Amino acid sequence: MLDCDICHGEFKTAQGLAGHRRLRHGTTQMPLEAETPLFGRQLGRRVSQRLGDKVAERVADIIMERHGEEIIAASLRELSERDPNLGFQRSLPLRAIIVAAGRNDRLLPLIAQKPVGLLNVGNRTIIGRELEILRDSGISRIAVVRGYQGSKINYPEITYYDNQDYEKTGMLRSLFSARSEMADGFVFCYSDIVYSKNVLRKLLDEPSDIALVVDTDWEDQHRQRSRHPISEAELIAVEGGLVTWISRNVTDVDHVHGEFVGLAKFTRRGAEILKSSYEQAASRYGRGQFHGALSLESAYFADMIQEIILQGYPVRHIDIQGGWAEIDTVEDLDRVNRDIESLLNTE
Repeated sequence: MLDCDICHGEFKTAQGLAGHRRLRHGTTQMPLEAETPLFGRQLGRRVSQRLGDKVAERVADIIMERHGEEIIAASLRELSERDPNLGFQRSLPLRAIIVAAGRNDRLLPLIAQKPVGLLNVGNRTIIGRELEILRDSGISRIAVVRGYQGSKINYPEITYYDNQDYEKTGMLRSLFSARSEMADGFVFCYSDIVYSKNVLRKLLDEPSDIALVVDTDWEDQHRQRSRHPISEAELIAVEGGLVTWISRNVTDVDHVHGEFVGLAKFTRRGAEILKSSYEQAASRYGRGQFHGALSLESAYFADMIQEIILQGYPVRHIDIQGGWAEIDTVEDLDRVNRDIESLLNTE
């Protein structure tokens, strides 16, 4: 495997690496030395010498506005690599991407005039709950991908992306509408789930490059959901701490470890794996069938995870037993509103 010296993505051929660097990084990419604290000190001295202290301060402000997070993130990565015991890994400025583009007719007439994420659970909307938990957990840079009734989602201090083709495309295409948010790592969230802060904390504490939250008590959950078929659950199998497959439409559940709840984390390297795997899948599969989907365009997030597993990259599972709920039917919404405290306080 060949390693990109800018983003550390891995490629099988020199041609693939060259194409990646040209398309991903181009000529406008900040030089590699800009990602080190030493560069910051040298830059400060050079600007001061050439422009004077007053102008240098204004230039420094502009540089920090445009590239401050990248420089800080790089410095924290360098510190964590030098001494893992310093505990800086959790301090990296993770972002979150909430995918809220799809339409679910099982929730009609409740979603006739608004998307699923704006349904109320307790005294807050589903997305409102997610935003609060993410921010309380230190994640302030949040993007939402909109589609159906998208203009109704309008929370302040959020970056928005729109999938205008949401009716013809799947979850994966919606996620990649926010590709520019992935660079330094991110938390991925479905917009039709509620979960406790403890569930998110367990995910953030996991250092692996790619990690999925998995409910091992999934069968009990589904016994309470008569209108949500198990065939639509995203079930996983595991071995040695790693996910070995993830799929919908599972008929033999004897080897199922649990259900993916719609919450995942990618580090910076994990995000590069995701993006490069997506590019390779587009080239390899074209418009043909992509795992459980008719095409890459109509694929679910789980289909992409299965592709990553088949490419040999490790995907970890973070096990929980409850502490979350999916809102897929009117029955689900009624149950969650009735039992919200007990559902989210379960570990």
